Amino acid sequence: MRQEITVTRTLPVNLTPKDLALFQGSKQVTFERLHPVHLKNVWILQDTIFSPGEMRFYSSHTHIADIGPLQFAKRAIYCAPKSWKKIPLGMWVLDEWSANYFHWMTDCLPRIWEGIEREPDCPVILPESFKSLDYVIQSLDLAGVTAVFFKASQNLHVKKLILTARTATFPNFNPPLADKTRTKLSVKSISEPWRKVYISRKLAPKRKAHNDADVEILLQKRGFDVVYAEKLSLSQQIQLMSETQLLVCLHGAALTNMLFLPPTAKVLEFRNHGDSVSQCYFNLSSALGLAYYYTLNQGDGKHTIMSDFTIDLVSLEHVLDQIDQTTTQTL
Repeated sequence: MRQEITVTRTLPVNLTPKDLALFQGSKQVTFERLHPVHLKNVWILQDTIFSPGEMRFYSSHTHIADIGPLQFAKRAIYCAPKSWKKIPLGMWVLDEWSANYFHWMTDCLPRIWEGIEREPDCPVILPESFKSLDYVIQSLDLAGVTAVFFKASQNLHVKKLILTARTATFPNFNPPLADKTRTKLSVKSISEPWRKVYISRKLAPKRKAHNDADVEILLQKRGFDVVYAEKLSLSQQIQLMSETQLLVCLHGAALTNMLFLPPTAKVLEFRNHGDSVSQCYFNLSSALGLAYYYTLNQGDGKHTIMSDFTIDLVSLEHVLDQIDQTTTQTL
């Protein structure tokens, strides 16, 4: 059964008429998603769910795009010599993108919330390789959710499976479930949020700022803390966000941490000139009800995901002045 969801988004606070085309296509969207299903006596072959009783693969729940008969045949042949592990109860929340921080936080956790609504003590089934992903283990621990791990050499026979599906199509979000992630994992600061935080991508393998040193100097002069997400545990990042009133970051996974900002916080994203496609963080900020600001910057190429950037310092100063003025007016 499919559910149709329509989302209407709040445009950026500092949107100018000349930039409207960059966001117009995301202002209102309608998408469909599949509901979770309850299955009995199913097999998990590598990354695919098969119901012997129905003679059916549920690839629409486990893959970004449906896979065809040839892929099913290859999986069956590959899995034939593997040993079997029996699991009495579990839920499946994964697809090809799930090991990525952004997708774990925004795709998998909402699927977990739907799973435990149906079976409160249901463990999530994960490949053993996920044990090395600290944010996976830490987020499950914070949420009080247990996991059952399986080895690459194992097929699974699950007696009772809750098979979840993506709660929204990329790059969209299901607002109530995104907010549930905030509710379940965020913490409340002991005082009003006061920090201004810049998360630098200096240590990241790609999508860096060529003039990051200049950006850091400018922001430090304006009272910002410069942070490297790679050096912080998930709990430390959540605590930091609880104390943050303004988060600034280049388009990248660290912006996912807006999930843990207070509802009154603001987000400033460094975007690529002319890019009307890379909307995931604008969409997420709207789903969370956060005030969103942006600057447009010169990327080395038109593909934001693969580009490094030169941050427009003049535009940055201008937007920060706007934010400061708005903050002063609300005090």
